[in-house]
Amino acid sequence: MTTYHLQMHPQDVLFLRDARPMAAADAGAGANWPRPDQLWNALIHHFHRTWPERQDWEGAAHTKTLTERSNGRLSSDRFGALQTVGPFPIANGTPYFPCPLDLAVNENGELLPMLLTPAGQTDLPPLLKLAFTTPVLGKQSPPAWISQEDYASYLSGKPFRPAKTDLFYIERNIGIAINPETGATIDGKFYQAEYLRLCENVSIAFLASCAIKPKGRNDGLVDVLGKLSLPTPLIIGGQQGLATVANAAKWRLPDAGMPKPTNQPLRLRWTLLSPALFPSLGDNASAHPGGWLPNWIDHQTGNVMLPAPNADSARRPGEDRQAWRARRRQQGRIQAKLIAARIGKPLYFSGWDLHQKAKDGDAASTVEGAKPTQAAVPAGAVYVFECENQNAFQALWQALNALGPDNRINRRSSIFGEKGFGIGVCSVFPTKQ
Repeated sequence: MTTYHLQMHPQDVLFLRDARPMAAADAGAGANWPRPDQLWNALIHHFHRTWPERQDWEGAAHTKTLTERSNGRLSSDRFGALQTVGPFPIANGTPYFPCPLDLAVNENGELLPMLLTPAGQTDLPPLLKLAFTTPVLGKQSPPAWISQEDYASYLSGKPFRPAKTDLFYIERNIGIAINPETGATIDGKFYQAEYLRLCENVSIAFLASCAIKPKGRNDGLVDVLGKLSLPTPLIIGGQQGLATVANAAKWRLPDAGMPKPTNQPLRLRWTLLSPALFPSLGDNASAHPGGWLPNWIDHQTGNVMLPAPNADSARRPGEDRQAWRARRRQQGRIQAKLIAARIGKPLYFSGWDLHQKAKDGDAASTVEGAKPTQAAVPAGAVYVFECENQNAFQALWQALNALGPDNRINRRSSIFGEKGFGIGVCSVFPTKQ
């Protein structure tokens, strides 16, 4: 499967909303950095505009199961193999990543890693035995983004002074409301909106792949992105924001590299490069609450529930996916426990669905409507795990680190992983500062 390094160059400002309504005296909050799902949606919509009818190289259409039909799953399932990573700012060839939330700023403007201290009488959840504390006092705030070089210093536990680079700014404009039925302006209906404008020499970098297996054909995988003629225009965000997508020079996600084995106990730190979604798994008190806590962590003990790798972990030839997952669940789990977390404010977002199931339950009828509001763990959030032994440490590293075995991208969000959610990087939590 070919992974493409791509860059997006907006032709003007972009309007990228979250879940906040545009009402009353509020300015339309559209000057947000593009979310992973906005990028993914823009790309798959572009595929449909480019090929409005099913192509021969796509193979036969997917036949929906009874469960899919009863749930009102109305997607065409075309191009469902699309996977993305990003988007991230790239300035003068240097990629920038969300600043980790476990960094503090001293009076000289240096960023230092926070310390861990016993949670004691704090109001943290009982499974978190340790709390983050800052080693310095000050009023300065860390930047929203740090360069790849600065991120490498963070992963190694070294203090650093971040490079100061302007990436984008907010532009406010006044508009007139439009009647959607007539297309004419509405008298006396004005609104204020915020827009995102990138600085000069700044673009939006991301990775993308889409290799589909045509149903009913023996031609092997088809590279959908390879069939696009680049550069190509792309509509992203609201108000028909237009950008140009082109091939880009290769860049890499941050990676600390697996540390050498040691007899010293190691604490693994997992820092999110993108938001992550962990939904609640039920309404009763015993169900996993989701939210800030990954669904692959026991919500009562903090134990990691990911299966430990072994010689028979791979999917067997001809094995059904559900059977493979059931077999994996029967294997032993990675012996590690969550001991600390620094999360930050949730990222709320929503959207508009053109093909929702009608309220009358008729699977054949559709309506338009708002998508459910999601609350994601923000990029930069940090989780710290204590591993029982070196084998557990290495297994957890391979399961969580963005660059997994065979250069596969690990996506640890419970939903929207294909859209770039839940991508994080591992490092050793610094114990000496």
